[in-house]
Amino acid sequence: MHFKNRYTQVISAIFLSFLLFFLVRLYFYLSYFNYFNTLTAYETFLSFFMGIRVDTAEIFTFTSLIWLALLIPFKFTLYKPYRTTLGLIWGVLIAAIVFFNIADSLYFGFVNRHLSDELNVIGNDVGILFSMAYDYYFYQTIVGFTIFFSIIYLFFKLFNSEISNKEIRQREWLNMLLLIIIAFVGIRGKIHDISFAISDAFAVNKLASGNLALNGFFCYYRSGDRHSVNHSGIELNKAVQNIKNNLSSQKISYIDAKYPLLKEFKEPKTQKYNVVIVMIESLSGQYLDALAHNNYQVTPNLDEMSNNGLLFTNFYANGQRSLEGITSIFTGIVQPYGFESIGGGLELYNLSYLGVMAQKNGYSTLSMQSGDRGSFRVDKISALAGFKEYYGSEDYQRTGEEEGEAKEDSWDGDMLRHLSSKLHTIKEPFISFAFTATTHAPYYSPGKKWEKYPHSTETEEGFLNTLNYTDSQIGEFMTRAKKEPWFDRTIFIFTADHCNHAKLDNAKKITTKKELFLPEFHIPLIVYAPKIFQGKKIDKIGSHVDILATIVNFLGWKGVFTSIDNSLLDETVNKRVAFVRKGGTIALTDGKGAVHYNYKTFLDGEGNATKELQDLLLSIDTAQAKLLKQTKWMK
Repeated sequence: MHFKNRYTQVISAIFLSFLLFFLVRLYFYLSYFNYFNTLTAYETFLSFFMGIRVDTAEIFTFTSLIWLALLIPFKFTLYKPYRTTLGLIWGVLIAAIVFFNIADSLYFGFVNRHLSDELNVIGNDVGILFSMAYDYYFYQTIVGFTIFFSIIYLFFKLFNSEISNKEIRQREWLNMLLLIIIAFVGIRGKIHDISFAISDAFAVNKLASGNLALNGFFCYYRSGDRHSVNHSGIELNKAVQNIKNNLSSQKISYIDAKYPLLKEFKEPKTQKYNVVIVMIESLSGQYLDALAHNNYQVTPNLDEMSNNGLLFTNFYANGQRSLEGITSIFTGIVQPYGFESIGGGLELYNLSYLGVMAQKNGYSTLSMQSGDRGSFRVDKISALAGFKEYYGSEDYQRTGEEEGEAKEDSWDGDMLRHLSSKLHTIKEPFISFAFTATTHAPYYSPGKKWEKYPHSTETEEGFLNTLNYTDSQIGEFMTRAKKEPWFDRTIFIFTADHCNHAKLDNAKKITTKKELFLPEFHIPLIVYAPKIFQGKKIDKIGSHVDILATIVNFLGWKGVFTSIDNSLLDETVNKRVAFVRKGGTIALTDGKGAVHYNYKTFLDGEGNATKELQDLLLSIDTAQAKLLKQTKWMK
């Protein structure tokens, strides 16, 4: 291999970079061909073309200094060691981005969106990533590393090649000026206005178009721009008034003009019931037979409580990550796009907290998870939220029949037995929160006795087996609870952190509600208290954020709080909605339709997607972001 001059060598390297990025995008497209079927051939072409703009911004951002250093008109730039070293750096950068985007393509199968700021909040859970790499995606990891080192070798060979014309001319300094301009425009992606951003990558107003054009690395490094996300879709005063008009309740009073969404329940009637919240990892609504009737037969205990308790059939997760679910339950807020996660900065905006309100009303507070204490930062978040006692896997003894190791976590049975022991001695009234983990991918089996299906760590059958196990442990926990003197005075709340986003074969669809909107957020909510509530199914719309207001309302807690929610037991609520965030897009459903917004334009709607629903979505997003930023959320 040899080149006519330095320019043809650098141009070849740039072309190779674009070719590699295109091949990853093509692999991504073919891997999720059914997902992209919503795009016409022309829309697909436009999306691929938009992908070139994304690739240009990435390649020019991370390599332009290298090719400028290779082309600067000095003699030393012709020395092979100099060029080979810079070529290796170029190759490592491109190989790393390609490797990242291959991993992102696999991640997309879990959540139908690209990576963004997940790596910033992974905290102590990096072990989960390594576990998935060497177990769940072992062969893909081997292929990925092979591609990584092959790319580096290609760039080494390219820049280790001979150059025929080694003449340096003074006029090349003019070329440098032109190259700097090209690099500047390429990095920005635009000549005018602000630089090319995630929301600009939608060739047409379809989410699939943006996902095809984008890749994980671009979303990740440009997520630094998320702090400049435009949350001014509607004027703030109008947004606040729109929320009050639509989401008002006869039981709620807004009490302070300076904090326009600060509220309290009128004439609270205190009831000293206990509350036990269990958040189940990755439990989509479709896997609960009492809800979806898909006959998986792995949730008999949850089904029994669904049939004898309050089963909310239109309940949604507010996000697609566990931390987002915890945030919404603990604070009544949907983490706005562009804001740090709780535990990483969101708490600086002075939020309402479930545990803090509980303590002020005389409640004991307890939080735990099956994972390590610091997993998802739940230890710090629980303390912030007012939960005085907290436990993680390091605190549990192995006292059950589970076989093998639970890898990074304890088995759910270990945690639930520990929860039983703590609730046996805790002072009433109390509120507790417990987060399971065994149903998280990869699906390690706790033992043959729970395997109703052929087990694999990667398949739907493996997930169902782990869910069967977790359900059985919940059943044993409830058997122990029924022997406690406090059982008749206790409300048990079972929900999920988010849907199961693992790419599973032969996954069935919910058959009972064909009109269901935002199915990738649909999860169960079961409120079980046989001495307090009669069993029934409730079709009203709800989401994680409503849990805070529901508890405050029913228990008659005194005190003010701010949240974009309503009590699920309040029959005077004007309008019910579920507001969700999916990476860099947000959506809202009222059960009649759904609207989607990417901070630039509204995407395809679902059902009766009205202008009023669009305005309400913009109002919720604007009010949350602006009031938080202006420190007008809570006193």
